[in-house]
This record gives sequence, C-alpha cells and structure tokens, in this order.
Amino acid sequence: MTFEQEGTNVLQASKPSTVVVFMLVVLVELWRSPATGVDTLDTLETIIITGASRGIGAATARRLAGPNRRLILLARSEDKLAALCDEINAQGATAEHLGADLSSVELAAEAASTLVERTEHVDALVLNAGMSNDKLFDNSTMDDIEYELGVNYMAPVTLLHSLMPLLEASGGSAVFVGSLTALMPFPSNATYAASKAALLALVRSLRVEMDESGVHFGIVLPGATETEATAGKSSIVPHMSADKVAKAIERCLDNREGVIIPGLGNRLAATFFQEFPELSEKLLKPLKTKLIPGFDGYSKS
Repeated sequence: MTFEQEGTNVLQASKPSTVVVFMLVVLVELWRSPATGVDTLDTLETIIITGASRGIGAATARRLAGPNRRLILLARSEDKLAALCDEINAQGATAEHLGADLSSVELAAEAASTLVERTEHVDALVLNAGMSNDKLFDNSTMDDIEYELGVNYMAPVTLLHSLMPLLEASGGSAVFVGSLTALMPFPSNATYAASKAALLALVRSLRVEMDESGVHFGIVLPGATETEATAGKSSIVPHMSADKVAKAIERCLDNREGVIIPGLGNRLAATFFQEFPELSEKLLKPLKTKLIPGFDGYSKS
C-alpha cells in the first residue's frame, strides 16, 4: 500500500495481510506531522466556498475567516449567507455572498461568470456544495439521478474549469469535499457514491496531469458527519462534527495535500474495503440497515 506524502492516506497498491495494513495505518497516523513546505494558507487572499450556508461549508468559512482574507460564499440560501457574512466580518475578515443555484452546468457557468466579474484573483476554491437523493436506485427517476450528478459532479467541474485561469495565475488551490463513499459501498445512495467517486478520480488525475501548472488539487473524504442533511437518520456509526471536516479542509489547503480521510476509524474502514472488497461486502450485507444512516432495506416502490 502506497502512502503519498502529499496527503493520500489510503491508496490501494498491494495486498498485505489485514494486521500489517491496519498497523501501517495506525503508525502513519501517529507519526504524521504537518508538511514543512510553504505556509500557503497564511498568504491566501481570496477564497471561494460553495455550499457555504450550513454544515461543512459554513464551518469551513468560519475556520478560514481571518484578517487579510476575502471570502466569497456561495449557496442558494441568501438569508443564511448574509447572516454568516455578518458573523465573519465581525471577526476581521472580509466576507461577501453570492446566491447561486449550482444544480446544472448552465447555472454553474452563470455563477462562474459572476465570480470572474467580481474578482480578478482567486487563491483557493473550496467545492463543497452537494446533495443526496436518499433513494434506492430502483426508486429513482433519471431526473433524480441527473439532478444529483449535476450538483455533485458537473457543477463543481464547471466552476473549476471556468476559474482555472485565475487559479493558474495565482498558483492557488482547488479542494473538493468528497465522501468516504467514494471508496466503499453506500446502499440507498448508490448514485451519490458514484458522483463522489468521480470527484476522487478527477482530483487524482489532475494532480498528475497538471503537476507543472502550479495549481494544487486536493479532496477531503469525510465519513458520517453531523449536519442538517443527516439529522434524524439512525445509525450506530459515530458521526464526526462539521468543524472536524472543516479542519481537514484547512489542512489540505495549508499543506497542499492530495487525499485526506479525516478520522482514524474512517481510514481503517477505507483500507479494509479497498484491500478486501469481497469480504467487506459480505460482512456489510447483513449489517447494512444498522450501519448505513437512514437505510431501512431494499423495497421496490
């Protein structure tokens, strides 16, 4: 198993024994210290965050707020964004908001055009906006699936593509908020998992393809997280706080890391599901209704 120094905690490259794999993950977790490269986070000026009105996006905005930083926050709920901007401005940062529906390529392109008009300089782009249909595959319409893929994949790709010249000019960062489901099954949300897997593949490919561009690409893959979207969904799986995910995003920007899976338990789970796919699926099947938040089992509507 290869551990990439720039943040890839868990990558599949070999098939060592379970004990060795788990020991390596634990040892790396205990040994790892922040990278000693340029302290880029302190030099960031303009940071764009999507899905910033609540949950992980709002927590990230609060964490990144500081003097000499300009935050541009995007979401559909302008009232919540305005309140968050007032809160952040009181901390000494400069925050402004842009009401934007990022559910399609066309709408994301409109938002990107507005951003380009509003700023000539972008140091960091945090692509957090996302959603889940919370439907079984058989019960989803193609419109449901297209909408979900539009929000989770096509919209962030459109924003990144449109803003790439500004990121290249600044040598900035683009960090996606993915999901642990990119690496393991997620019954009841199969197309959500597929959209997050697509983001992971995109980031890893761009890190190689655009290595000489000066742009940093990273992705954070959180597991179950306490947000409005997960409220009321039963599961025995512990949920991490939105602020813990925001801290991982901050670290990804600060150290220009690649793939971050916050939480030791999540890293161990990702390792197990990658190294032993058939065994892990066999073990998951009888436990899926207890482990997967909000999943009551398969039923054709």
